This record gives sequence, C-alpha cells and structure tokens, in this order.
Amino acid sequence: MTTKDMSGIRILYRRVQYVICWTNKSSMIVKDNRVTPPSDSARPGRPKDRAKHAAILQAARTLFGRQPFDVVTMEAVAAQAGVSKMTVYSHFHDKETLFETLVGAIADQMIAALSGPEHQDASLRERLEAVGCDLLGVLLGPGVCEMAHTLPGTLRTNRTLALRFYNAGPGRVRAALAAIVADAAARGELAVDDPRLAAEDLVCLWEGNRPAMTTFGLAEPASPEEIRQRAVRGTDIFLRAYRQIS
Repeated sequence: MTTKDMSGIRILYRRVQYVICWTNKSSMIVKDNRVTPPSDSARPGRPKDRAKHAAILQAARTLFGRQPFDVVTMEAVAAQAGVSKMTVYSHFHDKETLFETLVGAIADQMIAALSGPEHQDASLRERLEAVGCDLLGVLLGPGVCEMAHTLPGTLRTNRTLALRFYNAGPGRVRAALAAIVADAAARGELAVDDPRLAAEDLVCLWEGNRPAMTTFGLAEPASPEEIRQRAVRGTDIFLRAYRQIS
C-alpha cells in the first residue's frame, strides 16, 4: 500500500508522532519521528490580538450552538464578540475557517486531556478512567452537542467541508485516543486487532446515548458525578473486552 492510497491523521503522544491511516477496509497506526508539528512561533503572519481572537471564538461557539451553521453570519459573530466585522475577517478568512478553528480549539482541549503528564504513571484502568472523565467533560459540556446538531444539513451537501471539519476535530481526537490504545497494546496491556476501532468502541461506551439526549434538549449538560460514573463503567466494560489474557 502506498501513501497516496491512504488518508491519515498525525498525532503526537508521549513525544512520539503516530500516523493513523485507513482505507475502507482496514486501518493501522505507525510511528513517525520524521515530522515535527509546527510551533506557534513558526507560523507566518502578523500577531493577532489574543483577547479579541478568544472573544470571537467564544461568540462563534455561542451562536453555532444556537443556530444552524448556514444561518450564522460573520456580522452576527462580530456583534456577539463586541468587535467590528473587519476585525473578525482579519482573524478568520471566512465562516468555514472560523468554524474549523473553533472545532480545532475544542479538539486541542480534549487532546491535551488525553496526553496530560498527570496520567502517565497511573495504571491503565486509572489512565483510561481519567481520560474518560476529561473527554466527557468537554463532549458533554455546554455547547458542544448543540453545536454538532447545527451541522448535518450543511455537511451532507458538501463532502469536502465535512472532511475538513472532521479532520480538524473528531478525527484528531479519535486518532489521539487510538494512539493511547496502540501504545497499551504494544506494552502487552491490551489485545486489539485495530486500535482505531477499539478507540471508537471506548468512546461509545463512555458516551452512550447522552450526546443525543443533550442534542435534542432531553437532558441538561452532564454533572461531574454522571461523567465519572460513565467513565468508570465504560472503562470497565472496555477492559473486560480487550484486556490481554496472560
């Protein structure tokens, strides 16, 4: 299989870069130390006002959580953020770039939780429970489920945009979790045939139907205790299914 036959997402975990690649039939995770993710300082362009940048993202998160993607305008985002439309466009070329950046920022928050150093010395069960709590704290928190609900109509008619948004957010988070699963399998702690699919199993066990309930307004954002219970229960079932038997 050549590189051009695969699509892939790169993720840094424990200072090792993993590349998760898949086709319609299979997937694999490989280590790749040749590529170093660019640092913020290496990115070209004039520095932006961080406070205004954050205000615009927060305004966009609020509006995209309330209204369909197609309805939200850059003018509305500017008004919500208390800045001019020109300022919004100076930070984000268009609405698609703004939303992609917002999705990426939420993904960054979840990936930081996945690879935090505070989890590295714990047992596999403790690590997964802690990661589950951190991940669900974002996924089931205010705004994220509602924001996801505003997109389906737009994405069904624009596959390129759908892939762009997926790779910026959910794809990166799934790849990060798959890297954790692959790392545990390499150490003999788990027996998995496909780390990517196993990671999807784990997320489903953690979430259950909670995102759908929140999206349709049938449940409030999850409490810390509910999140902890879901993380513990989902991890327990996952380990019973995938624990390496000696």
